[in-house]
This record gives sequence, C-alpha cells and structure tokens, in this order.
Amino acid sequence: MWAKEQRHGDRVPAPVLLGWAFDTLNLNRVQAETDTRNVASARVLEKLGFVREGTLREDCVVNGEVSDSWVYGLVRREWRPSSEPVPAR
Repeated sequence: MWAKEQRHGDRVPAPVLLGWAFDTLNLNRVQAETDTRNVASARVLEKLGFVREGTLREDCVVNGEVSDSWVYGLVRREWRPSSEPVPAR
C-alpha cells in the first residue's frame, strides 16, 4: 500500500508512513477505512498489522451505490516495523 504525498505527487511506502506516524509524530493509533467490497485493500491493511474493528453500515456512496466500510486500527504496541516493503498485489 502506498500513500500519495499531495504536494509533490511522490509515493511513500505504507510501512515508512506508519513508522513516521508512530516514531516522529508520536501517535498512539492509526486508523484506516476501506470499502467492504475492496478485499485486496483489506488484505494489505491486515498484512501491515491493522485489526478490523468494525463495520460502518451504508456510510458512503461509490459510483452511485450505497456501500459499507470496514474500520481498521493499528496501535503503537502492536506495530512491528519491517525493513521490507509490503509487496503489491
């Protein structure tokens, strides 16, 4: 998973971004959401160590269709930094 840096359009590997969130920003928790139909994104979050915490029912509209989202959380004590980026699928 990659996060796009808005200012320069550069892509940052998610593990690097999470390390920055926990180590530099000193956050205790990072939260992510994904459409329940996007199983590939859910799999990436889980490989990064995120835990599925719940479902937001009918919380967004995608292409004119009401959809649910899964909520994921990762807390500092569960973060396991990796020297290798998560492979893209």
